[in-house]
Amino acid sequence: MELIKTDNLLSSLYRIQFPEKGKVILFADFDGTFMPFSHESVCTDRSKFPQEEFGRYFGLFSDFLKKNENRLELIVTTGRNLPKFMAFLEHIKRKEAHIPLPKKIIVNNGGDIYQSNNPENFFVCGFAEYSNYNQDAQKKRAEIKKLTGWDGSVIKNTIISILNSFNFRVLEVPINEFSSTYEELSLSYYLDKYGLDHETSHFASIQDDGLLGFHIAFCKNKNNNEDYLADLCQEINNALESRVSYSLQTTLYDWQAGYGPSIRLLPCIDEKPLSKLYDVKECLKNVIENKTDDLVIAAGDDENDMEMLLPENYADLKGETKSFLGIQVI
Repeated sequence: MELIKTDNLLSSLYRIQFPEKGKVILFADFDGTFMPFSHESVCTDRSKFPQEEFGRYFGLFSDFLKKNENRLELIVTTGRNLPKFMAFLEHIKRKEAHIPLPKKIIVNNGGDIYQSNNPENFFVCGFAEYSNYNQDAQKKRAEIKKLTGWDGSVIKNTIISILNSFNFRVLEVPINEFSSTYEELSLSYYLDKYGLDHETSHFASIQDDGLLGFHIAFCKNKNNNEDYLADLCQEINNALESRVSYSLQTTLYDWQAGYGPSIRLLPCIDEKPLSKLYDVKECLKNVIENKTDDLVIAAGDDENDMEMLLPENYADLKGETKSFLGIQVI
């Protein structure tokens, strides 16, 4: 196994040694790792889009992936949910640029797995159906349910029922952020659509994060934010604590919710919230158990990648893995 901390993934991949018999299974963070160009330079007009540099970098990346297509499986594991990821791709397409796309995406730092058999269709016809109705996604949900008791459909219905009991106007939106780059996907668009005010309207917005975690945003400046959040969390705890292993965190000023309050609810595995580590570790277990001779690589650059980049998090695999922590490339 290799663990690579880098902000330029391609330069690190040039240095890897492919196994003689197996393949490389690469779990790569998106922002800052697979995508070394900033969100602002791609999705906004605040900084100039680096057209030439962008085209050269991803041209080389495409060539590398094509050259190794039979011995390299790329899986992007990102903190974005699927609507945020697709919105980023839309801005790339508007710039008349192109990136190679993976067939598998894992969203929300270890959440649902989405798959597309023909992802390149996005840059050809503007459409690539990344669906979570695939074998890997269903297997992962079933395994996490077995480990934690987490049933996403049941928990979501429970949350909505509790929110209704507090008389919230419940919204289900693609993205809880207030950002012009997300346009009609953003919470601000939905509040305007329904005539609601972020400062005072009594709403609760459930972001489209699949079923392996929930992010709920609330109105910004209610005087009793702390009181009603505490009461709400207590009701969720009452509903879940006897049957589900979970993590529940509240944030009073969440930038991902327009700097309003939010709740994030995740399955809890080995006393830690679900993270990017889960998928990498399960893949490595499979390689070890089935002796496939595959090389598993986890690559990232930021704090939300650390769980999967720390060698000690694989120590329980009984020394079956040879870990390597790469040097960050500037």
